[in-house]
Amino acid sequence: MQQEPLEESAPYEDVVAALLTSERAISEVFFEHIKPEKPLTYADFFGMGIGRRALALSSGFRVMIEHRNSLCALPIVRMQLDTALRLYAGFFVTDHQKFCHAVMQGAPIDRMKADDGSVMKDRYLVNRVAKRNPWMTTVYKLTSGYIHFSDRHIFEAVRKGEGEKAQMAIGPVDFDRKPKHFLEPMRCVHHLNLIIEFALKDWYSRMCDPNGVIISASELWGEYREHEPDPE
Repeated sequence: MQQEPLEESAPYEDVVAALLTSERAISEVFFEHIKPEKPLTYADFFGMGIGRRALALSSGFRVMIEHRNSLCALPIVRMQLDTALRLYAGFFVTDHQKFCHAVMQGAPIDRMKADDGSVMKDRYLVNRVAKRNPWMTTVYKLTSGYIHFSDRHIFEAVRKGEGEKAQMAIGPVDFDRKPKHFLEPMRCVHHLNLIIEFALKDWYSRMCDPNGVIISASELWGEYREHEPDPE
């Protein structure tokens, strides 16, 4: 049974359990679809790479949350969003098998073109996937600040205390935060895991045909022509 995104009121223990369940669900996609008798295609290998990365990131995220290490956990949220975006990039191209082969040869996805001729930079993928998942635009903006050194890191080291006093926090642990402070990014990773699981099922059901059938992006997603403001 497909899981649903978690409610904001979900307690910490339930969110942790849901994350573990979502990871198992991603693993099960491969047990269901990768069979010894079925020839493997470039698309199969692409999907394997997506699944491996998704599981590794989700597992690492949980460990960092347990250690209350937000400066390591929050970049993982951004990386898991990247995993979902790159998977959807495979749906957006004209020839997905050719796309997957190019990726396996080391071609950067952000230099490749979608079916509408646009280069698939982050901003393009975020805008297109956000048509169905609008919250991704906000998550992209908020978590990108944790990838490169920014003001967020400075204000994590120097926090305001009572009055005008400042409190310095040097070390990996968020000493002043409890599990409840991490519920929002945990729900976000859980939701991303659900999206990756769903998309991988679709990928292996329709995009890994060894007979070389090419499924167009417009057939799966409809035409995409509207260009919105770039995420900042």
